[in-house]
Order: sequence, then structure tokens, then C-alpha cells
Amino acid sequence: MDLHEQRIAEANIYLNQYRDKISQSQYRQNYHFCTPVGWLNDPNGFIQYRGEYHLFYQFHPYKPYWGAMYWGHAKSKDLIHWEHLPVALAPSEAYDDHEKGGCFSGTAIEKDGRLYIFYTGTILQGEKVIQTQCLAISEDGVKFTKYAGNPIIEADYPGVTPENFRDPKVWEHNGRYHMIVGTSISGRGNALYYTSDNLVDWELSGPFVDYQGNYGTMWECPDFFRIGEKAVLLFSPMGLGETTTLYLIGTIDDATGKFRIESEEVIDYGFDFYAPQSILDHQGRRIMMAWQNGWDWMPWWKDFGPTSEMDQWCGAMSLPREVTLKGSQLSFRPIPEISQYMKNQYLFQEIFVWKEERLLTAEMSESFMLELDRTDLQGTLTLTIRNEQGVADQIVCSRTRVEYFNVNNPFGKTGKSMVAADNEPLLLYSDSCSLEIFGVESGKMFSVNNFMKKGKRIITVTSDSPNTIIRLNLSEIRN
Repeated sequence: MDLHEQRIAEANIYLNQYRDKISQSQYRQNYHFCTPVGWLNDPNGFIQYRGEYHLFYQFHPYKPYWGAMYWGHAKSKDLIHWEHLPVALAPSEAYDDHEKGGCFSGTAIEKDGRLYIFYTGTILQGEKVIQTQCLAISEDGVKFTKYAGNPIIEADYPGVTPENFRDPKVWEHNGRYHMIVGTSISGRGNALYYTSDNLVDWELSGPFVDYQGNYGTMWECPDFFRIGEKAVLLFSPMGLGETTTLYLIGTIDDATGKFRIESEEVIDYGFDFYAPQSILDHQGRRIMMAWQNGWDWMPWWKDFGPTSEMDQWCGAMSLPREVTLKGSQLSFRPIPEISQYMKNQYLFQEIFVWKEERLLTAEMSESFMLELDRTDLQGTLTLTIRNEQGVADQIVCSRTRVEYFNVNNPFGKTGKSMVAADNEPLLLYSDSCSLEIFGVESGKMFSVNNFMKKGKRIITVTSDSPNTIIRLNLSEIRN
């Protein structure tokens, strides 16, 4: 057994020893993917392989805090119910074995039945961070062997330093393989673009995007795909204030590999949505997932929440979204597979609301979907979701805006808003410690960790003007 196999075996023993206890956490999500033990951040290597969805993720098994990075691994048939698999990657080599480094983020691609995963090996030499792009290969999608010729790419471009050179995204197009690596070029965020015929030998072309303006100082976790006649680039920019996820729509010149920007927009208007990855699945859908948390450099950051201290785990993924193109903007909506887990529907119709708070239910579980019809809304309508300890989310709706506030929540973030289409219906997805809001027509979304614990939810509504809610639908969600 080599060192890589030994580290993976040790991590799996630890995982199997503690995951049943951790699964009883009072904050444990019911239908969002959570780490079985320890720490989770970026989704990695998201792919559909041999008929099943595979999700890899940044993982530190031994503590509920960021540490030496492993790749955790799970699979699913429907993107909601996940089966944990053995750890895929562990720090073990001269290019990735460091307590403050490890196997950083990357992506996966299938070739000739094999699964190839590309990741960033990170080490410290003295005080200097060294990041290189590395490869591991699997015959069965479970056991991975690191390529003997690693690292396959090192930072070698003017203005690029090895501490800002990470998160490879790989795809195939017109018989060739393409890769972008997130970086900072002389202090401005970008990605370096490479091509290959065999997934091993890569040729550098240069910066992926030529642009004017401000897109941050470093691009983390870039993702690229084609949708319709357009090309789309996603990334999480550092140094761009409150913007933590961004997409650019444009075109790509296949001869030069240059991406040309036509429009831009944030991906998620909330607090907790970072490092999204997407795949084109076998149904022809573009599916996206992200880490449902953030970093301490974000303006609203308070901490990672109570799960690490109390329950010895930290980290969950967003609800998977289907991505479509509407004109010059992307539209996001929850995958329809979630509907098969909906139980106990409650339908409210023709509800008159004005001034006084009106109780809808005091018996809803922590995991539910709420659909709100906002037809002919006047003034503002406030939807309040409380737990039995008095901690609450407040969603304040006007005709074209949705604002989020929290009440009595020591872990709460508050005061951000999402532009909505005029009077469009809203979908809210609540889980044990998170809330996600979707505009049905605009396709915009808002994500936040609210850490409200498991237990009953009390749902009320009030309005500052006379309103009649035509329809409000509640459905419990159980996985």
C-alpha cells in the first residue's frame, strides 16, 4: 500500500466511525448534500458517469474546519439522495502533501470509459505557496491513481504567480480537450487557457478573456460551457466587494480560444453561494451546484455557523439548479426531481391580509417548499418563518423586489435583496439551516444559511396595504 492508498484508507476508517453520530446533528440538512464528517467546501469533478451523477468535493475529514484538502466523493441517481463513496484523493505527494495545502479544486471528464480528474496540488515551500495542476485516473470511478508525471502544468505566464493558479476546468470540443485555470494576471482576475490532444500534454495559449473594467483580483473555480449559440463563463471573483459569483455571456473564437464578453450578471443575489460547477447531463440539461457558504473576506461574513463547534461537521451544497438561457441572461430553477420528495401539501387560497399578522401554520417541518402567488400585490407583503425558539426569517416582497432579513439569529446575515419580475411567483426552499428563493419567471435566485435547527416552523404573513393572496402552496420535503 503506497502513501496515497494509506491516507485514503485512514480517512475512510475515520469517516465510517463518526458519520452515523454526526448524521443526528440538530442542524443537519434533510435534502441538501452535507459532508459526512469534518469540513466541506467547493464542489469538484461534478459529472454524470456510467448513468449516475458523481459529486466530488473539497474535504477535510478530521476536523470541522478548513485543513489539508482531500476529495470526498458521492453518487446519486436523482441529485437529491446521495450515497457516500470512499474518499477519492488524499494529500500524499511532494506536489500536494502539506497541512496548509493538499488536493485543491478541479473537474472531471470521461475518456474511453475511464474517469480523469484534474486538481490543483498545493504546497508551501517556506512561506511561498506553490500551486500546480495535476491528474488522477480511475478505471471504475471509485479508486483513483495519481498520474506518475504530475504535475502536468506549472504556472508559466508573465504576471502569474504560483500562489494564484488553481481550479482547472476541462472540457472536450471538436475532438480536442480544453482547460482553463483560474488565476490573477498582474493583480487582475482571469483564467489561463490550454489545449490538449490526450489530456496529459497541454499547450498554453494565454489569457482566456481580454477585457476592460473590474472583474476582481483573482478568479476562483472557473466553469465554462456552451448554451444555445452562446458561450458562458462562471467564476467566483475575489476582490469584487459583495459579488461572490458572476457569469459572463459571450462568444468564443475556436481558432484563438479567446472569450468575448457580451453581458454579465451575478449568479446568486444572496449570501451563501460560491464556486458553482455545472454539467450537461444525459437528458441534455445544464445542471449547476455550489458550496452553500462563504469566506471570511466577504463583507457580511460572521463565521461558518454553529455546526462546527456543536456537531463536528461544517458544509453543505446548494439545491441543484437547472440552467437555461433567456435572451441575454441565464435563468435558474430547482431541478424537478425534488418534487418526488414533497409530502403533505397545504394549499391556501384567497387569503386577505392587512396590518395584523395572519397565521398560516404552526406545524410545518423545517424542510419545505413554499410557492407564493404575488398577483396584483400592493405595497409590501412580509412572510415570516419562525422556529420555536423565536429565531425567524423575514421575506419582504414588493412588486419587483424581494428583501431578506433575520430576527433574533446570532448566526444570521441580513439586509440583501433580489430584483424580481413584476408580480412573478416565488419559490422558497427551506431546510434545517438554509433558505433558497427563486423567481419563477425571472429565474433569479437568493441563497442564505440561516441555522435555525430542526423543529417545527411557524409561518405567518402580513401586509402594509390591503392584499388578497390568490394562492400559497406549502409542501413538506422529506428525503
